[in-house]
Amino acid sequence: MSQPASLYHLQSLDSQIDSIRDRLAEIDTLLAQNEAVRAAQAALEAAQVSQHDWRAKQANLEAERQKLKQEAEAAEKRLYSGKVLNPRELTDLQDKLSELNTRHKLLEEPLLEAMLQAEECAESAQAAADNLERVRQEQAEHLGELSEERAGLESQLAVLLAEAEQTRQEIELEHLQLYDSLRDRLRGGIAVAIVKGGECAVCGVELTSQDKQLVRRGEVLTCTTCHRILYIS
Repeated sequence: MSQPASLYHLQSLDSQIDSIRDRLAEIDTLLAQNEAVRAAQAALEAAQVSQHDWRAKQANLEAERQKLKQEAEAAEKRLYSGKVLNPRELTDLQDKLSELNTRHKLLEEPLLEAMLQAEECAESAQAAADNLERVRQEQAEHLGELSEERAGLESQLAVLLAEAEQTRQEIELEHLQLYDSLRDRLRGGIAVAIVKGGECAVCGVELTSQDKQLVRRGEVLTCTTCHRILYIS
């Protein structure tokens, strides 16, 4: 499959993925229009915020302890290197080393607390996620058609995402980057335009004979007017 053909196929897959995600968002909104679901969602968000905060605190404490450890090792190395002969400087080094070791040790308890809290928050977040899923399932019993549609769409989405990822592997990096950039900035996320009757199907500009030949040969060209990647089937 040529590069333009692969890009056009990827565009088709991404458009389907976008459509399914939009519909899933609509369904989730409908399912969330219930006090029980909103409460469960709020509990999950609160648990996730706490988990994030404690993990950040844990990371900061670990980084601080590592920094103190490195400074202490450097001070100890200099202290026993035999290069420092001045008694005053030796004393200062000993005091600095003692201070660094003390500060390092004092961080053990806060770090342990942060680790435990982060773990507890992770468990709480998982419990909240499980509860939200349970509440949604209970609500889905009353919204059977939506529930069935949601399950079907999620299955379709998984298949499309896998196929899209496989297709992306077939596309050269520079072309993939161009495609992604166009998807991000063009209306509707349409990055690839099919050529019909010698014209760009999106903006209607007519291609030159040379450009049509290049596109047919599998060259990646963009429309001179709408800047989309051109494809001739």
